[in-house]
Amino acid sequence: MPARPRRLALVSMHTSPTDTPGTGDAGGMNVYLASVAGPLVAEGFSVDLVTRRVGPEQPAVEELPSGARLVRIEAGPPEDLSKGRLEHHVEEFAAGLADVAAYDLVHSHYWLSGVAGLAVARALGVPHVLSLHTVAALKNATLAPGDEPEPHRRLRWERDLARASAATVAATRAEARAICEYYGIDPAEVDVVTPGVDHAVFTPSGPGPTGAAGDLLAQGRPYLLVAARMQPLKGQDVAVEALARLDPVTRPALVLTGEASPGHEAYRERVLRRVRELGLTQDVVTVSAVPRPELAALFRGATLLLVPSRSETFGLVTVEAAASGLPTVAARVGGLAEAVSDGVSGILVDGHDPGAWAAAIEDLLADPVRYAALSATALGYAAEFSWTAVAARLAARYRSLVGAS
Repeated sequence: MPARPRRLALVSMHTSPTDTPGTGDAGGMNVYLASVAGPLVAEGFSVDLVTRRVGPEQPAVEELPSGARLVRIEAGPPEDLSKGRLEHHVEEFAAGLADVAAYDLVHSHYWLSGVAGLAVARALGVPHVLSLHTVAALKNATLAPGDEPEPHRRLRWERDLARASAATVAATRAEARAICEYYGIDPAEVDVVTPGVDHAVFTPSGPGPTGAAGDLLAQGRPYLLVAARMQPLKGQDVAVEALARLDPVTRPALVLTGEASPGHEAYRERVLRRVRELGLTQDVVTVSAVPRPELAALFRGATLLLVPSRSETFGLVTVEAAASGLPTVAARVGGLAEAVSDGVSGILVDGHDPGAWAAAIEDLLADPVRYAALSATALGYAAEFSWTAVAARLAARYRSLVGAS
């Protein structure tokens, strides 16, 4: 009789892997989990994506086209909760996770998931793997103006989780370095596994954007794009200030896609108020968060992707843009300096001075030969990123841990 597949729990308590990035707390982590689940099934694992139930109509278990299951656990009221409120339901979530299955390995994504996942892994006597996705200590060290620092209890939990887990997975060398330096982790215990790209979705060929962005192109108006949740960390304010410094005669429009992260609604209002103060109401368009195929269409229609983040462990949208033939102008911070190959898939800007950003944008747009070369080399760069390769790396690590447990 063939051995049963190893049972793997990929835990994401605070946001469902199937949520649309740019809504609520959904972002690159959601894409990561949804994209890697299928290839892990193909690697021979039985995969559960485990999250919290946020609606009474949501089924407890859902079979996904990838072959994985989406498991929703009752923990707190079945509604969206802030991360601060979620902390009060971690034990309840852990109890629900323990009742789902006798997993062979638990891989927790984000620190809240880790608190629950580590407890369950210990009770089962199986390995626990941690992915933080955002390193709180690094985020605090590069805090955006007006942003709130992460509480000390989160830093303590991230340190303790990294020290107690059988392995920690980072997206970039920069993230791995931050985990080791801030939390005192042996570099040998941190695996760097670079995320992938869905090349079936993100490609230069395909339909262009519809809606407001499509209207801009129909009017002969090129646009710059920022695709991120609206919060100080993501730096939409820098993009708006840089746009105001561009020559009004040749100034492109700016499309901001993504909704305010919970608790950052005031930041969104500040950004839009600044748009009005700068007289840019005809130049800046806001678009709700969109599914991946529509984001790909936005990439295909855009002239540049702007990523003025204060901190990123990777910056998945930059590689997805590259796969669409769209160059990126990004801040030279954290994992962005690895996700964007300077002079190949885009341009890296030191700091967040709007004048420097405006100069970088104008210099690139004024040189069509250089711009065309970047678009071409971005495609070749993005071809190296694959979710199948990510799953193969993870599967090898999981097998080494399960075999040793």
